[in-house]
Amino acid sequence: MKKILFICDPIQNFKILTDTTYSLMLAANETKYSIYYVLPNNIYFENNAIIAKCKSLTILCKSEDLPIINNPWYLEDDVFQILNLNEFHSIFVRNDPPFNMEYYYLTQILSIAEQQNIKIVNNSYALRNFNEKMSILNFPALITPTMVTKDPESIHSFLLEHGDCVIKPLDMMAGRGVFKISINDVNSSAIIEAATNYYTQTIMLQKFIPEVIYGDKRIFIVNGQIIEYCLHRIPQGTQIRGNIAAGGRGEVHKVSPEDFNLATQVASWLKQNKILFAGLDVIGNKLTEINITSPTGTRQILTHTGINIPKLIIQSL
Repeated sequence: MKKILFICDPIQNFKILTDTTYSLMLAANETKYSIYYVLPNNIYFENNAIIAKCKSLTILCKSEDLPIINNPWYLEDDVFQILNLNEFHSIFVRNDPPFNMEYYYLTQILSIAEQQNIKIVNNSYALRNFNEKMSILNFPALITPTMVTKDPESIHSFLLEHGDCVIKPLDMMAGRGVFKISINDVNSSAIIEAATNYYTQTIMLQKFIPEVIYGDKRIFIVNGQIIEYCLHRIPQGTQIRGNIAAGGRGEVHKVSPEDFNLATQVASWLKQNKILFAGLDVIGNKLTEINITSPTGTRQILTHTGINIPKLIIQSL
């Protein structure tokens, strides 16, 4: 039986009602792979071999089962196995951001593994070089006015020109560190100083997109193909963040023709860069992120439509 390895965060912390890594493990198990997992700090290089200090899993659930939080969905082997990555058919990189130097070092090690014809999903070059927020800069016609900087004068000028804006860090996820600001906001200076760590850390500044009150849309692309349903993530209360982790409510809708055309432009770029699985974030008719590290949201699509995106990913291997 072929083995598949998941580089991921601690498995006991998975939020199985929404977690895509959980769904990928179920799909891989149903496709007759043996499932292994490893924490990022247990991947290492030794004597030209890439080694994983990993554990095997016995999966107890099926994709169509509704997750029951208090019921075990896996059995974990008692002992670690020390395995060369070349023993695995594929390796999924699913640990969450932030993107820091440790993550960078991991992608460097995985690059050596790829030189040895080991399959990494998504590939290490893309993980290292395509920041999820800055990747949208490749599509200037699809985005709201955007600046990437840490210069105080540039930030001030952008706010004067565009009025209401959003400031966000480049290395976080789940809506963390995202603020709406304007030049007249009494807290704007403090927010900018905090976001840039007193103008030493680069941030992204974007013109505010009013349609955010209706939520953003997570559009999934697998091996260049656009999934016909997307996840609307709708802010609650006075929030501008629709992220599920920030309290947003999820609804599943069919991808509109306009969003399909937008996604088509990005899909060809993903295919060109050998990115197997991505989640696009769209607000109104503007592209806001291209998620390739550990996109999530597929569980809601499966529950509401029966479309098993993780299984399509596994079959695409």
